[in-house]
Amino acid sequence: MLTPIQARAAATQGTDQLACRFAFEGALAQVLRDALHEDATHWKLSSAFRGYYFLRRWIPLGLRQWLQQRRNRSLPVDDDWYCPRRFLKRWQAAVDSLSNHPPQPIIHPWPDGCDHAVVLTHDIESHVGLSRALELAEMEERFGLRSAWYVVPAKYDIDPGVLRELQRRGHEVGLHGYNHDGQLFRSPREFGRRAKHINAFAQQWQAVGFRAPMMHRHLAWMQSLDIDYDSSCFDSDPYQAMPGGVGGVWPFFAGRFVELPLTLPQDHTLFVTLRQTSIAIWEQKHALLRKLRGMSMSLVHPDYLNSPADWERYRRLLEHLSACPGGWQALPREVAQWWRERDASRVVGSAIEGPARGRGRIVSLQQLFE
Repeated sequence: MLTPIQARAAATQGTDQLACRFAFEGALAQVLRDALHEDATHWKLSSAFRGYYFLRRWIPLGLRQWLQQRRNRSLPVDDDWYCPRRFLKRWQAAVDSLSNHPPQPIIHPWPDGCDHAVVLTHDIESHVGLSRALELAEMEERFGLRSAWYVVPAKYDIDPGVLRELQRRGHEVGLHGYNHDGQLFRSPREFGRRAKHINAFAQQWQAVGFRAPMMHRHLAWMQSLDIDYDSSCFDSDPYQAMPGGVGGVWPFFAGRFVELPLTLPQDHTLFVTLRQTSIAIWEQKHALLRKLRGMSMSLVHPDYLNSPADWERYRRLLEHLSACPGGWQALPREVAQWWRERDASRVVGSAIEGPARGRGRIVSLQQLFE
């Protein structure tokens, strides 16, 4: 936990002052660092969105969704908006440059012989979503999967029995902001005030993970959170109030915590805003993530599973993800723990020294992306 003086200092920092460490070194790390710097230019709400979130509590849900649909459909985005094409072009150039260098041995991004990661998450925005959690968890368990459930601590009545049951069954409980009013990042002072309450709930629920509502973010301010990992960034999403993305599809260290970027388009964007009817975009993005040896992290809101068709789409995603070979099916907290073990380990000769030696394996950087 940062001291008040350290927290105030962090509130004025940009990414240059954050101790960021990425999945890879050299030219690849520079591409990831540049993308993070660019994303940081979006870590501030426009005046229009600041006004919207001030009035949001008085706007009916149906009208809010209509406004979102109207705005998002007016944005000049490509059909493959869910792929960070600009980032991928830079990434491929850096990968191609590796051919001019001797093989560079590294610890594979994922443990236990897996070639990518599969991580399921849920943001619970209301008591309705919480009431559906156990039924949804049961569906996941039929595929041998477990997920993380991010709960808003100060918005709706929370049944602690539901949280305990999720944890007992092997799922994870995390924090989803404070009260989901869009004001969390209004100012460093306001964030610091609410961070004290968020940290208290994290301790009460034994939660080590955080995701901010609406994917708002400021990684420097968030250093005051007593968490092991955050998941408020995404690789690419032009539809958010803070658009942009970090480009990379692997965890990275942002100061004191591990950042786990959301990499599959969230259900609200696909099915509420854009009115998609199939999971084709999820399947296409997952194929790209596997190729990149990345992390497929999904975000599905139980609040928006309002029809049999909604549930069926999610069932099909679970079926698809569980059937793909080579995927490490993990909870976010497990990914963060592995990332710390990998970061604390080194390749020495033909062996791994450090806590990753039991589960990790050595590959060449060139081989990883061939």
